This record gives sequence, structure tokens and C-alpha cells, in this order.
Amino acid sequence: RDLSKNIRQGSTLSNDQFADERFHYCLSNPPFGKKWEKDKKAVDTEHKEKGELGRFGPGLPKISDGSMLFLMHLASKLELPINGGAASGESEIRRWLLENDLVGAIIALPTDLFFRTNIATYLWILSNKKLEERKGKVQLSNATSLWTPIKNEGNKRRIVSDEQRHQILDIYAAGETDELSRMLDYRTFGYRRIKVLRPLRMKLVLDEAGLARLEADATWGKLTPSHQDFWLEVLKPLMGQTQPYLWSETFAKETIKSDDAKALKVKANKTFITALINAFGHKDPQADPVTDGKGELVPDTVLTDYENVPYLESIQDYFASEVLPHVPDAYIDESFIDENDKQLGRVGYEINFNRFFYQYQPPRKLHDIDADLKQVEAEIADLLAEVASE
Repeated sequence: RDLSKNIRQGSTLSNDQFADERFHYCLSNPPFGKKWEKDKKAVDTEHKEKGELGRFGPGLPKISDGSMLFLMHLASKLELPINGGAASGESEIRRWLLENDLVGAIIALPTDLFFRTNIATYLWILSNKKLEERKGKVQLSNATSLWTPIKNEGNKRRIVSDEQRHQILDIYAAGETDELSRMLDYRTFGYRRIKVLRPLRMKLVLDEAGLARLEADATWGKLTPSHQDFWLEVLKPLMGQTQPYLWSETFAKETIKSDDAKALKVKANKTFITALINAFGHKDPQADPVTDGKGELVPDTVLTDYENVPYLESIQDYFASEVLPHVPDAYIDESFIDENDKQLGRVGYEINFNRFFYQYQPPRKLHDIDADLKQVEAEIADLLAEVASE
């Protein structure tokens, strides 16, 4: 049977020449680290106009590596359930694949299998017809040690022999957890990224140094000379005072109510109030937390941090055990939610083989290292002696 009509030339990303077709099996070896800027216009258009009805609905990866685009292209050739939209990025693409239960297995292959690179290589096995016992699970297989050495050909120094291929297939078929395999709930790879805030603790110290900082502020430079003189006349008698954080706003708004301020048409907008805080504000760990007019804590933006909470773990339990013992005044930003499920914390997915297959390698004994150093010193001494005798 002549199948040549099914061989087409062109870019898979920008011109899907089998757009309306679906296949039982797909095999792809996408280029690693290849920029997709030449296809960007077509890919962006499909992503925006077709959304989840197109190939790239879940999101777009960085322009520097299009491998995730090829993975989504393959997934589009299966009959997939559609579970709503997602935000952009590699993590959202992984989320889409995992939450739709399309990832059957990921196999880590040995390095040095290719001519021009020694990159780590992974096989992604996608399926929309998983066996019942594999549903909701992903098998990780660590086949990095299954290789046979060959004579160097560029960076290609290893191959996977027929026997080792069968071993990899047997590991996959068994679907068990052992030394080279893990069967994991797909949610094991997930996490919720929470935003951790700490209250601002600040007081206002009215001194000459602060006044100098105010006069150097860009906001001050935009005031007319008469307005500058007005504020200096008001502020100088207050030098030496210490005031709470909210004083700046109260002071500024009350001051512009005076007859002199009205005559000069002096204003006190948010930018000027911020300039007062920047000039006279001093952080004090012992000060009481700052609250706004509604009594809510004002966060110290410099101390904002993020935590990745394992998906299967309670956010509150994690926060109590991993955060509060170190920073007792920390609190969670309740407005930092996931766009898809509207729950606290933004969902992300990462697949890290070292997390599941790491094997501790004890450091060499100091005695052995010392012996090596002495041997090297002796070799250097011999070389210097040869040079001196010539």
C-alpha cells in the first residue's frame, strides 16, 4: 500500500497538515531547545482564536524551547476530554496533561545517546485509554543506568542495547514500584503556590536627615517653590518627633485645610504622602504591626515570600509546621488564588526525577583525599626537578 501521500513537508507547529485526523499511536522526537519564533505568529493566533478547541489551548511555553508545543500537538491527535481553560506557561501545560489523565509514563533515558549533545532524554508516553489500575497514576521509570558503551562519535558514547530495551519495556509493562520504577498519583507532582506576607512594622522619625531625603525625592522636585517653602515651614518645627505610620496621611490632609494652604492651593495627594513615608519612615522590628484605615494589616512588600505546598497536603497544616515556627507574624494572602478552581494558592506541576530516585553518595574519606593530594604534590615536584635539571 502506497503511504507516500501521508508524508508532508512543512512546519508541524504553524501548519498542521493532518488537522482533522486522529490516530491510535503517535511517535515524535521533537527538537530539544529549539526556538519557535518562526512559528510564533501562527501559534499565537491558534492559541488566541481557537483556545481549547485548538492544539495550544492550555498555554504557551517560553520562546526558547518549543518541545511542549510538540507534546500538545501529539495530545491533540487523541480524543481528549476538555476541562476548561488554563493560564500560560510550561507548568500549565503539564497541569493540563496530568489532570486530563493523559500521561501514562515518563522514562528517563541515559545521557550521551546523541551525536551533538549529552542532554538528558525523556520518553513521554501519553494515553487516553489507560488500564483501570493505571487511571489517575503516572509511572516514572529510571532507565539512566541501562546503557552500553560504544566508541565515541561526537557526544554519542552510549547506546541502549536490545536486551536493555526489553528490560525497559518489562519495567513499563509491570507497572510496579521498585528500584527503577515508581507508580504515583498524578497529584504527587502538583503544588499550590501561596503568597506569604508579613506585617509592616514602621515608625516615622522626623529629623534633618529625613527632611534631606524628602527634598531629594522626585515628588518634591515637582512642587512649585512656594509649595516647597510652605511644607518646610510646617515640617521644621516638628523635627525631633516620632510618629506612627498613619500620621503622614492625617498630617498632610489636615495641613492643607489651613488658610495659608488654601491661599497657595497646596495639594497632598497619595504620591506626596508616600514621599513623606519614604523620607521619614524607619522600620522597627519591635514596633506594632501597621494597619490601614479598615484595621487590616499593611504588608511589608520587601518581606513578601512564596511557598510551594504539596498538592495533597493541607495548606493550613503546612503553614503551621513549615512557616510559622520561623516567622511567627507571617500570614497568608487570601486573595492569591488559582484562576481555574478559584481556590487558595496557584496550582503548578513539576516532575523531578531526583526527588524520587535520589541515592545518597557519601563523600570520600579525608584520608583518601589527603593521599591523592600528596601524590599530586610528588608528581609536581618530579616535574619541577626535571625542568631544573635541563
